[in-house]
Amino acid sequence: AFASGDKLGGDLKAWCDEQGTVLPSVEKLVFHLLMETQKDEPNTECTWADASNQGAALAAMVEDDASSMTGVLFAIQRFCVELKFPRVGGEYLVQAMFRSMYRLDLADEDAFEQWRDDESAAREDGKGKSIIQTMDWFNWLDEDDEESEDEYEEE
Repeated sequence: AFASGDKLGGDLKAWCDEQGTVLPSVEKLVFHLLMETQKDEPNTECTWADASNQGAALAAMVEDDASSMTGVLFAIQRFCVELKFPRVGGEYLVQAMFRSMYRLDLADEDAFEQWRDDESAAREDGKGKSIIQTMDWFNWLDEDDEESEDEYEEE
């Protein structure tokens, strides 16, 4: 039901709340959603994650939980492995999707750091290629974080 599109926005969030612990992990939900809805024409802006679509439910599931946010990132990594790491609109899909997850508040700096630092064998498929294809994104994120620290120290 999560990926079907039968319920979206607030209705999907309410349905997920009703399901509680019966739902699979965020990582499994996102991977299934991507495979069902994005496999043929991946959307770099991740409109599937807008609040009016599946985003409201996802935001509630990952709120203040870096581990769940990291699950979203690993789902994107697995999805890009399945698609053989395409470029879409001149940009690596994994990088574009990571940027969208940040913009949509489905992954914060801590989640990206956890994803980057995770060296577990269970998640190594496609990790090296993902790291290489997201270098520009992480450089921007690190610079943005340094600027935020500088502003904080000045106050």
